[in-house]
Amino acid sequence: MSIIALAYTSFGATVSLTGLCTYSSVSSNTVNVSFSLQNSGDFPATGVSLIPKGLGPLASANISAYSIGSIYPNATRGATFNLSNLPMPGSYILEVIVSYFQGSSNFFAAFPCRFNYDSGNLTDYLAPISAGYSDGKLNIGLFNIGSKPINTTINIIAPPQVRYSPPNRTATIDPQSDYNTSFNVSVGKLSGLANASLGVSMVAGYVYDGKYYSTLENLYLSSSSSTTTSISSSLLIVGAFVAVFVILIGLIIFSVMRKRKRSRQGQ
Repeated sequence: MSIIALAYTSFGATVSLTGLCTYSSVSSNTVNVSFSLQNSGDFPATGVSLIPKGLGPLASANISAYSIGSIYPNATRGATFNLSNLPMPGSYILEVIVSYFQGSSNFFAAFPCRFNYDSGNLTDYLAPISAGYSDGKLNIGLFNIGSKPINTTINIIAPPQVRYSPPNRTATIDPQSDYNTSFNVSVGKLSGLANASLGVSMVAGYVYDGKYYSTLENLYLSSSSSTTTSISSSLLIVGAFVAVFVILIGLIIFSVMRKRKRSRQGQ
């Protein structure tokens, strides 16, 4: 799964990192998550460290950090994290904080790595219906497409230079209902930085029918703009499916009505 890209331009040189996450089950409750970074910029990232952090049921997991040296332009480096004692089937998020140097300046990025464990095909019951950044706030809207209330905790994944409050949001979302909330956000100044585009993610974690779910929404913050993209491609796919479903229902109803009308005319 290709995830958020990050780009920093400093003193005319650019480091642009894109994360790639893959995973494999190695035992009944253990998953290996492999995370790699590709530098498509024109300047090396040096002293790169990968600092993992689990969310939800993995929040207390002890996961080792890695130092992976330098990532030169067009090169890829990474590491594999071993996650054990997973409490239940489902989808989980591993947050990876990346620390690196561009010249003498230390920069950070945050990447969400979503993986499944012993879950088969999962369908998220919380669908993101809106997301965006405006006037110092990250805004998100969720819709419960399930048939029962969902208790969820919404967390932010962001690098250290992005400050936000509160630390998380908790909510109970009724079936076939939406929920809208926001986080206050500010981005700290970075020495020697001409331009930056960095990823910020919102994760809604919840339990549904004995499985753990992580609904993920990715956004971008830029030092040159106060507005970011608002809706991910996964949301557009969900929207297209809903539209097609509504059209099909309409055609079925129309067909039934025509058959009834013809039946009455023939009597």
